Amino acid sequence: MKERSFPYFLRYTLLLQALLAALSGTAQQELMLYLSPETWHANAANPAFFPKDKRLFLGGPTVGIDAAHSGDIAYNDLLRREGGRTILDLGGGINKLQPENTLRLDQRNERALLGLRLRRWYLTAGWSQRTANTTTYTRSLAELLWYGNGPYVGQTLDVGPTLSFVRWDELSAGLARNFGNRLRIGARIKYLSGNAMLVTDETRQKIQVFTEPDIYQLSIRTDYAFYSSSLISAIDTSGFGYDLSFNALKNRFGQNSGMGFDVGVQLRLSERFTLSASALDLGSRIAWKQNTAYFHSQGAFTYDGVFIPGTDILNGTVDSLDFGSALDSLNDVLNFQSTEAQQTTALPTRYYAAAQWQLLERWVLGAVLHHQRDDRRQTTAVGFSGHWSPLPWLTVGAMYSINNRSATNLGLSAAVHIGPLQAFALSDNALNAVTPYRSAAVNFRVGGALVF
Repeated sequence: MKERSFPYFLRYTLLLQALLAALSGTAQQELMLYLSPETWHANAANPAFFPKDKRLFLGGPTVGIDAAHSGDIAYNDLLRREGGRTILDLGGGINKLQPENTLRLDQRNERALLGLRLRRWYLTAGWSQRTANTTTYTRSLAELLWYGNGPYVGQTLDVGPTLSFVRWDELSAGLARNFGNRLRIGARIKYLSGNAMLVTDETRQKIQVFTEPDIYQLSIRTDYAFYSSSLISAIDTSGFGYDLSFNALKNRFGQNSGMGFDVGVQLRLSERFTLSASALDLGSRIAWKQNTAYFHSQGAFTYDGVFIPGTDILNGTVDSLDFGSALDSLNDVLNFQSTEAQQTTALPTRYYAAAQWQLLERWVLGAVLHHQRDDRRQTTAVGFSGHWSPLPWLTVGAMYSINNRSATNLGLSAAVHIGPLQAFALSDNALNAVTPYRSAAVNFRVGGALVF
């Protein structure tokens, strides 16, 4: 039984890392969406946007993901074919890692949207579910999990990851108004209800592994802590030091809540030239008061003649009782103590500024600047687009963009208007969106609405 518990956790950890690598994002840019103001869902990027000459919209469900891993590692780098089977092989991926690596995910799924124009006034309301994740980990952590500690005798490996995962529901109400025929200003207030959270304590992030070169003493020192709500209920290290108990998402609506604000402006300098700007998630914070705990591991452990076999553990081929006994002793180091706690998480703030020019009757050129800022990192992106309407009911677009991770991003979009039905699909990085397993970054949004 013990021989299965430790491998299970490592398999879970590596699978989680692989999935995050495929689904984690540099920032929620949505550049293509912002430069499509006649698409109703662009209102999510600027509360001053409203489809031209329309009075009512009913937005259906949409799915939007912006995801990436730093560097050039992709999901397929973690797998290989052998004997007709696809097996886990982190060796190829590890060779592409930097000393420090970042996985990010921003996801926004609209559940329901409503908009109404009353002369100069515009009213909006919506419900969406959102996720923001940032994971920073060292190459040493991946190497230890895959190769074990044998190749690193005499070296100190820092393997403590930094995590920030927040998932929440968002209810919003917005108001915009025309001032004359050229200026529109909009604002939106948002009620935030936290579903789940896991955030590491920035002051306690040490997990160090050292193997003595002479007598092969394995030393582990920890001072590592994190906050969790509705994700992890307990960490039992009495067996192998790695047995996690996961909660269902049991936070009820409103138990952990907060507020946020969006503001936006759209200015028509002429019939052909428009400027716009917005600031999203201003002051957005969630106070976690229910089902929230603080987990802290602090200690030191030394054991003679122990190697962590790495790959053998992942393959489930560890049978040594001596090794199992050594892992039992890790309880002295990795025994996470849990205490009830409260925590407040700040959500990333996003800024947009854009210009659009009606070049010809069916052609529109645009440029957009995006900046995202949170407590851990800042990212910036710029994009240049062209939109063409070859038919009254069809608009297609293309974009070239540059962001912190890449200077070679090609975006594509298509929007269809058939009667009151409006449907769209867009991506800031279209080639990666159709081959996500071969890509280090993925971005797309699809959805529809009824517009009258």
